[in-house]
Amino acid sequence: MEEGNGAADRGILRNRPFLALWAAQILSQVAANATTFALIVLVGELTKSNTSSSILILLAILPAVVFGVFAGVIVDRTDRKRVLVVTNALRAGAVLPLLALGESVSAAYIVNFLVAAITVFFVPAESATIPAIVRKRDLLVANSLFTFTFNGAFLVGFIILAPVVIAIYGYQALFSVVAAMFGGAALLCLTVPSVAPAQRARRLGVDVAGAAVAETLGGVGEAFRYLRAHPPVVWSLVYIALTYMLVAVAGALAPGFVREVLGLGEKNVVVLVAPAGLGVVVGLGALNVIGGRLGPNRAIGTGLIVTAAALLVLAAERPLAFLLRTASGPAPGFVVLVSVTAFVFGISYAFITVPSMTRLQSDLHDQIRGRIFGVLNMLVSVFSFAPLLVVGPVADAYGVAPVFVGGAAACLVAWVGGRASRGQIRQETAPGM
Repeated sequence: MEEGNGAADRGILRNRPFLALWAAQILSQVAANATTFALIVLVGELTKSNTSSSILILLAILPAVVFGVFAGVIVDRTDRKRVLVVTNALRAGAVLPLLALGESVSAAYIVNFLVAAITVFFVPAESATIPAIVRKRDLLVANSLFTFTFNGAFLVGFIILAPVVIAIYGYQALFSVVAAMFGGAALLCLTVPSVAPAQRARRLGVDVAGAAVAETLGGVGEAFRYLRAHPPVVWSLVYIALTYMLVAVAGALAPGFVREVLGLGEKNVVVLVAPAGLGVVVGLGALNVIGGRLGPNRAIGTGLIVTAAALLVLAAERPLAFLLRTASGPAPGFVVLVSVTAFVFGISYAFITVPSMTRLQSDLHDQIRGRIFGVLNMLVSVFSFAPLLVVGPVADAYGVAPVFVGGAAACLVAWVGGRASRGQIRQETAPGM
C-alpha cells in the first residue's frame, strides 16, 4: 500500500497507477462493447430471429442477477489488483470459443454469458481501486474521466471498431483484436499497486457467503422501508430502471428492425446505434448548458414524453417503409428519418437518466445510499430481464411495432404516475421553503 499512497500524492495526470487503470478501462470497455455489437449482429445474421437476439441480451443480464450479491463480497476480501488482472485475463480467454468454433450461435451465447459474468466482478474492483490510488481532492476529476471514457468506449466499440473490422476483415479478426485488448488491459493492471482487502478477518467460505446473503437481504429490507416513506426516491429509481429496460429491448430488437423494416443487412444496425449514441452525447451537453434553468424534474418529464413520441414514431415506421420503399431498397429519406428518431431517443435517454441519478445522489442520506443503489441495480436487472422474456417472441409473431407501443405506454404511465412526486420536490426546493 505504500506504493499506492505515494501515487495518490501525485497530480491526476502524473499518477502512473491511475493512468494505467484508466487505460485498462478504455481498452476493456471498448473490447466489451465491440464484442456485444459483433454478437448481436452475428446472432441476427445466423438466426433471423428476434427471440434469439433477446436470448443473447438475457444472457448478458443474467450474471448480474445471479452473481451480483456475491461480487462485492469477493472484492472486499481479495486484493483488488489481483481481481483486475484475473478478470481481464479471463475475459481474453472467454473470447477463445469464438475463435475455435467459428461463427456459431451456441458459441456466441456462451461467450456473451462468460464475458458478462466476469465483468460483474471487474466493475466493483475497478470502482473500489480508484480511491486507493487517487488523492481525495482528485476523486471528482478521476470519476469524471472514467464516466467520459465509459460513454466514449461505447461509441468507439459499437460504432467504429466492430463495424469497420467486421466489414473489412470479418468476425474472426475482430475477436482476435478483442482478446488482445483484454490481454493488454490485464498487463496494464499488473502495474497498479496492490490494494489490500477491506476485510481480512474472515476468509471466503460457505459461512461467510451465507452471512453476506443474510446481511444483504437485511439491507434490502431496510432500503424498501426507506423507499415506502420517500416516494420521490422511488420514482427516480423507476425512471432509471425504465430507461435501462428500453435500451436492453432496443438492443435485442435492433437487428430485426434493420432487417424487417429497413430491408438492410444486420451489419447496418449502426444506422440505429450510431445516432442513438451521438444523441446521448448531445443530450449530456444540452443538460450542462440548460440543465440549471430547466431543472431535473422538468427535464425528466420532458425526456419521458419525447421518448414515448420517438417510440411511437419507430412503431409507425414499418407501414411507412412499404410506402416509401423503392425498387432498390428503402428510400434514403426513410433511413434518415429512422436515424433522426434514434438520435432523438438518445437525447431523451440522457434527459431522463442523468437528472434522475442527480436526484438520487442529492436526496439520499449517506447511511442509506449504498443500500438504495443496491436496490437500483436489482431493479435495473429485473426491469431489463423480465421484458426480454416476451419481446422477442412478440416481435417474431407480430412485428416490432407492438413492443415499441408498449414501451411508449410505459413512459406515459411513468410520466403520469410520477407527476405528484416531481411537483412535491419542486415545492420542497422552492425558495423560502
